[in-house]
Amino acid sequence: MTWSNVCVEGFCFGETDEQGNYPCGRYSPSCLCLENKICPHFAYSETMERMIAEFPPLRLILWDRLGIWMEDIRWRLRWWFWDCLWFNRRKVDKFFNNIGSASSKDYPGLAEFEEEEKQSEIEFKEWFKKVSGGKDDRRSENLQ
Repeated sequence: MTWSNVCVEGFCFGETDEQGNYPCGRYSPSCLCLENKICPHFAYSETMERMIAEFPPLRLILWDRLGIWMEDIRWRLRWWFWDCLWFNRRKVDKFFNNIGSASSKDYPGLAEFEEEEKQSEIEFKEWFKKVSGGKDDRRSENLQ
């Protein structure tokens, strides 16, 4: 027998209402998203145990913090000695001024993403009925 922690950082891509709640009535992803296969709006990414640990050792916190500080110092020095020079700023400004906006008409990948969102909304209604026991009320008290 072995022991392992499975760490998942979850995101909900469903539309929020006026109170900031997602379509299921919650304000953040939870274990409900993983019931009955998986919610169509739920997306996840890998994360590390240290990121979700409730009580990490102080030495690990200090080690991570030290690395962050050193990286911050490195980038500040780079800014002051190279990036803030007038010819570098000109290149960066030109680059950002040339960035256009994307539309689903121009990019098939974006059109595919928007179609997947529409399909997820349709699948969500069926999934939520199964998870909530057939109730249609998304804001029911037993989900809060």
